[in-house]
Amino acid sequence: MAEISFRGVRAVYRTWGQGPALVLLHAGGSSGAQWTKTGEALADTHRLIAPDLLSYGASDPWPVPGGLTHELQAHLVADIIEAESSIPLDVVGHSYGGATALRLALQRPDLVRSLMLIEPMVSWLLKAANDPLYEGGVSIANTFIASVQAGKPEAGWKFFIDTRNGTGTWARMSEETRGRFLAQSERVREGFISNLNHRMSLAECGSIRVPVTVARGATTTPTDRRICELVHGAIAQSHYEVIPEAGHMSPFTHPFEVARLVQEHLARAAKYSNV
Repeated sequence: MAEISFRGVRAVYRTWGQGPALVLLHAGGSSGAQWTKTGEALADTHRLIAPDLLSYGASDPWPVPGGLTHELQAHLVADIIEAESSIPLDVVGHSYGGATALRLALQRPDLVRSLMLIEPMVSWLLKAANDPLYEGGVSIANTFIASVQAGKPEAGWKFFIDTRNGTGTWARMSEETRGRFLAQSERVREGFISNLNHRMSLAECGSIRVPVTVARGATTTPTDRRICELVHGAIAQSHYEVIPEAGHMSPFTHPFEVARLVQEHLARAAKYSNV
């Protein structure tokens, strides 16, 4: 594990493999370790950089209540990229990390050669598109936030996990896995708040000029499916993929299928760069 001091806060990240650098940004409630199995299929050809975003994993919490934003996370990722790699490079982001990857591409386009976005958490696009699904997504986030604030984090996790991945998913998890989620409850609450405050616009998506792959699980929620459609439709150089039998958490449930899609995305991005 390497570490960096970001505005006085300790942040850690993993690096492994060899070849051109590839940044992997994790989902909320997770850490860079979520990419371990996907990385098994990528490390022979790429040097992988997987941060624990601020307030997640082994990185320290952001000290300002309500101050955790995707803009801030993108600045952290930019600092790690500049410390670790020649640029520009390829970035993969899942869910919360997908929203950060989009913000990184907008704030620092000089650092990003391509993006692969796996169900990015940018629900504000639904509001911008006047889509009625927006209110449902906000309700899920607010239910989690309220549960944690009321001292009932397990109820919040059960509602969130089962809503996104099917009834009974939380109950089927091992006690150890549930414990890891519960230990992140306060940090994830902050993450939900940052998601709600991330006012990504369709015009901003449309300004991205690098090759992009948008991927979603075949069985994901209607809300996440629609967000992926909006992101894909707004970006000119965008390719769309559906992962069979997968839900929102495809890097966990289908890591090798995700790795295959990453490899295909990188091949397309290389062709685009050589044009």
